[in-house]
Amino acid sequence: MKIYLNEQDVANAICVFVADLERIRPEEVQIEFVFNEDEGVSCLVKMYNRNFNYGEQQMSDAIGFFLDEVHRFSSHSMEIIIHFHEDEGITSEVSFTY
Repeated sequence: MKIYLNEQDVANAICVFVADLERIRPEEVQIEFVFNEDEGVSCLVKMYNRNFNYGEQQMSDAIGFFLDEVHRFSSHSMEIIIHFHEDEGITSEVSFTY
C-alpha cells in the first residue's frame, strides 16, 4: 500500500511533530519549504521567534510521527520518500511493508 502526501499534508505533519516536541499548538508553527539542487529538500521551522532548519531526515521523521500518532499507521513499517516537483512543490510517497 502507498500513500501520497501533497505539500499541505507534509506541512501539517511537520507542524504536528514540532508542536508535540515543543508542547505547543500546531497552529503556532510556521513552515517554509526550501529546495536546493545540491542539498535537496529542507524546511525552515518558525515558532516564538525561534527558527530551526529541518533536513529530509527530520521531515521524514515528522511524516512518520504524523501518520503513526494521528492516523494510527505503524511507523515501523513505513518507507518515506520526499520529492520536489516544479508544479506540485514538496510531496511525499509513503510505502508500507507488512
